[in-house]
Amino acid sequence: YDNIRKFIRFLLGCNLGEILTMFLAMFWGLPLPLRPIQILWVNLVTDGLPAMALGVDPAEKNVMSRPPRLPNESIFSRGLWKKIVSRGSVIGITTITIFALAYNNSSDLIYAQTMALSTLILTQLLHVFECRSEYLAVWETGFTGNLMLLGAVIFSFLLLLAIIYLPFLREIFQTYPLG
Repeated sequence: YDNIRKFIRFLLGCNLGEILTMFLAMFWGLPLPLRPIQILWVNLVTDGLPAMALGVDPAEKNVMSRPPRLPNESIFSRGLWKKIVSRGSVIGITTITIFALAYNNSSDLIYAQTMALSTLILTQLLHVFECRSEYLAVWETGFTGNLMLLGAVIFSFLLLLAIIYLPFLREIFQTYPLG
């Protein structure tokens, strides 16, 4: 049950961040910060792998000392919606801010979109570690308690680097090699 909540928290928070990024760009009259193929890439690869790894996260040490949940309790109870909305908002606002700054400073749309894509993916990869526990801080859960999660995050990061720096992928995803 805890792992299902982690999975939902991560994916809905990330997707809210993506929606907010696109909505704010339209609201402010900016060009699209992400191309459709980039959104698809984020949802299939860089969101999917860490989310699946959260599904096999080991149980927390204090799980048996907690009182049982009510049988009719919603999966979104105990403040889960607030966490999803707050973290999704941070992801979205951070991404659109970086996009707007990059676009306004360079007027190069592909560069700004690459900055937005990188920011979105990196904030989501950081967010996944925060989703590992509802009760403990990131530094208390650590980064090595779920090696599958650590591997998924590293692999997702390497895939981000691949679509930015490998010429044939850069052409497909319309990215710019960042300095």
